[in-house]
Amino acid sequence: GDELGGILIQCIHDGFGTKLFGKALSGPEFASEFIEKLGELGVEAWTRAHVVRVRRESGLWALTAVSPRGVYRFSCRAVVYATGCRERTPFEIRVGGTRPAGVYTAGLVQRLVNLYGVLPGRRVLIVGGGDVGMIVARHLYLEGAEELLIVFPEPWFAGLPRNVQQCILDFGIPFRPRTIVKEIVGKERVEGAVLVKVDERWQPIKGTEEFYPCDAVVFSVGLVPNASQLEELGAEVDPRTRGPVVNEYFETTLRGVFAVGNLLTPFDYVDDAVETAFIAAEGVSKHLSGEARMDKPIPLRPGPNVRLLVPHRVEWASGGDITLFLRPSAEKENPRISVKGGGRELYHARRRYARPSLMERVELPRSLVESSPEGVVVDVE
Repeated sequence: GDELGGILIQCIHDGFGTKLFGKALSGPEFASEFIEKLGELGVEAWTRAHVVRVRRESGLWALTAVSPRGVYRFSCRAVVYATGCRERTPFEIRVGGTRPAGVYTAGLVQRLVNLYGVLPGRRVLIVGGGDVGMIVARHLYLEGAEELLIVFPEPWFAGLPRNVQQCILDFGIPFRPRTIVKEIVGKERVEGAVLVKVDERWQPIKGTEEFYPCDAVVFSVGLVPNASQLEELGAEVDPRTRGPVVNEYFETTLRGVFAVGNLLTPFDYVDDAVETAFIAAEGVSKHLSGEARMDKPIPLRPGPNVRLLVPHRVEWASGGDITLFLRPSAEKENPRISVKGGGRELYHARRRYARPSLMERVELPRSLVESSPEGVVVDVE
């Protein structure tokens, strides 16, 4: 990128930093807090630099980077990946029809509107009921879109309740649950889309097709961790998160290579994503100082009611409490987050409710995990 901050630079809405700083900041404001810290610490940062190769050489990690300065090689004992996520495309959800001008991903629309002042369309169909889709819908409304419609296959929005209220309900933006895009219509420019209702298994219901006229279609249908380079290096990837398998300090299965932020799994709050970087920094310090590891790592496994769990194992012989991030697979009222191992319950915590759209965070005492060397199972009951 041309500047530090990543995706935060185009997120001009507030809500960032409520946990870390106790106040709601915009994305650029949140990023500037850390950019200033880098300057104070004397950390050198290269923008417009692309790492094209990483190899293990003579016990070190050798990186080749290309930038306007030229081609450079670096050797280091530890590498931290913070490559974030990419957006899923219409091709990945098998949307039919043509591919005319006017088909966008939500992140691209956010960038066009917030950074370049470009409105991508006047009558806009938004596909996906997650947080990004809702936030983009609000931006388009405020910037002058004449007509908006959000469609998604779930029975209700898949994002945070506050975004449903502040982005959709407060502005009266229309939406249709249990609805997907069957195909896009248009030759040079989008002319509309064929919508169809779906059942509980997201299968199209025959006879419910409807043409919706619009001049832009925006897809907000999920994020996928950018783990391709780690995979090429041989790091193990979790099929649930599609991010790397990591230990309690977010070190991958490659010794000395760490992963942080949305590269692990898409987080609901940037504060939690940043917290993984703080934890990984401790891990880097432990790795560089040669602290002891366990002879056999202790696996952390998701239970039947947990869709994904990070981290995946406990590997270090000492350290503080273990921070777990998990996402329930279904809605539950008054659930218990339960951690079991060795045939007994080691820990539990009550919640008012559990939602697949809400990531749960648990601080688990290390001693409890160490008491079950064969592994523990984390579930929502």
